[in-house]
Amino acid sequence: MSWIVRLMKSSLGAKYVMAVTGAGLFAFLIGHIGGNLLLYFGQDAMNSYAVGLRELPYGLLWIARGGILLFFVLHVYTAYSLTARNKAARPRAYVMEDTFQASLASRTMAMTGTIVLLFVLYHLAHYTFRIVNYAGPYIDNQGRDDVYTMTVAGFSQPVIAITYVAAMLVLGYHLSHGLSSMFQSLGINHSKYNLFFRKIMPLVGWVVTLAGATIPLAVLAGIIR
Repeated sequence: MSWIVRLMKSSLGAKYVMAVTGAGLFAFLIGHIGGNLLLYFGQDAMNSYAVGLRELPYGLLWIARGGILLFFVLHVYTAYSLTARNKAARPRAYVMEDTFQASLASRTMAMTGTIVLLFVLYHLAHYTFRIVNYAGPYIDNQGRDDVYTMTVAGFSQPVIAITYVAAMLVLGYHLSHGLSSMFQSLGINHSKYNLFFRKIMPLVGWVVTLAGATIPLAVLAGIIR
């Protein structure tokens, strides 16, 4: 395990960890929001999907959850570690900061990342552990856990729905820099692919997060009901 410790302690190694865990978390986000879009197809489609996940063989669901949790913890820990190292390396701010080449998204990664972290904790408490804003139990006419009705009931409350939309926008902004810098951190930086790295990948991030933001808005508008 010593090589892992050395990797985490080096700035270059920490950036590798950020890139790899970020890629894994983004892949999960695509799957998670893709599954949630089944809400548009009705109660049976969403609840069947939820049951199918829970009935995956060989404990695959818990293995996946464990991997996602590991990636998430490593990503958050490494992010704060890198931020602390950067501040320690430059304890006093420059008289005139040379940040005109850095985008606003890149300069606010710590702030947007913290907001996303707080949102993830709330989301888990809301829909996974069901300890806040939960009025269930919700059971459909087939005796299944009614994820569809539970989700609609949550997003029918305007404050909760707008909170989720705002969180998706912050996440999209976070990804707009994170997805483009991910390849650079991995040493994949070639003029032939820079358009894809700098333009296409941030756009993909926005498409995914905006797709997620449509769900609470669709509930408020009565499209999903």
